[in-house]
Amino acid sequence: MKDTSGKVILSLLVGATAGAVAGLLLAPETGEETRAGLKSSASKWSDDLSRLLKEAVARINTPKTGDAATDATPAGRSAADEVLRAMSQDTGASSHATTSANTPGATDHNPAAAPNDAEPGRSL
Repeated sequence: MKDTSGKVILSLLVGATAGAVAGLLLAPETGEETRAGLKSSASKWSDDLSRLLKEAVARINTPKTGDAATDATPAGRSAADEVLRAMSQDTGASSHATTSANTPGATDHNPAAAPNDAEPGRSL
């Protein structure tokens, strides 16, 4: 299937532009009144956009209360570092070993084991 999203967007833009031009040409106001209206609308939109942009920047730069990065204490960080250090100093078999005990649907292939009523490869 071809990607036609670019053509759709271009068609929408061309249609919107044609509609705006037709609306301006067929407006019952004089050119001077239309230009004044467009100027005030553009000024209003500019002010609104500027205000929204300033609010968004302020919201991004202000840390949230309850944020993990701002609430972290040195004791909590050192405890987390100790856990990570202990996990990285794995002396025995890998802690990430895949076994039938931690793999859903896996069965042990031990002939002495009791038969399982479930279908092979399906978990209960």
